[in-house]
Amino acid sequence: MIVGLVACEKAPILGPGDNKVLASQAEPDCGYLQNAYGQRVSWKGRIPINLQVHESYPSEFQNTLESAVHHWNESAGLTLIQLIKSSDGLSATAGKNLLNSIHWITEWPETRSNTQALTSLHWTKNLITEADISINGRHFTYFIDEPRTPADVHLESLLIHELGHVLGLKHRSSVPSVMWSVLNGGIKRQVLTAADKETLKCEY
Repeated sequence: MIVGLVACEKAPILGPGDNKVLASQAEPDCGYLQNAYGQRVSWKGRIPINLQVHESYPSEFQNTLESAVHHWNESAGLTLIQLIKSSDGLSATAGKNLLNSIHWITEWPETRSNTQALTSLHWTKNLITEADISINGRHFTYFIDEPRTPADVHLESLLIHELGHVLGLKHRSSVPSVMWSVLNGGIKRQVLTAADKETLKCEY
């Protein structure tokens, strides 16, 4: 089992490779995370991804989350992600439990105060088995239409970016993309680019 943490001000931090797996030929990354053998990491045919919305996620932002999911589904031409209500057994924080989830964290650690969100992925070989999104609800304020201050973060843009990580996408810098690692205050980046759509075709 490999664990990847994708903090949105830095590049992914990846765990060690699974040396028990025989490597096949490495693949072009196409914008995806790769395992130790250069294989793209994704859900393959195991879609749609059921993403549980934890009760900590603010109800006033539910439509924004649904819109962010719609952007990916519409671009792929199929249902990649579907939102479901949190189950009773879902813990207050994201953790390894084979449930995919999104949490709004108000007790975010000071050591990561500049991190807007964190997506954790678990995978075996080249198949993702779990994805969890944590949104920093302590150190940032978010906006839907227009920012009230220059530091406010456009929530839909952030959610689209994190959902890209859920699909297995990594940070990008060489092409226009919703997966650019830094989302500055006041910036809207919610339209999937041609590069993002081509990335989807590689795996989905």
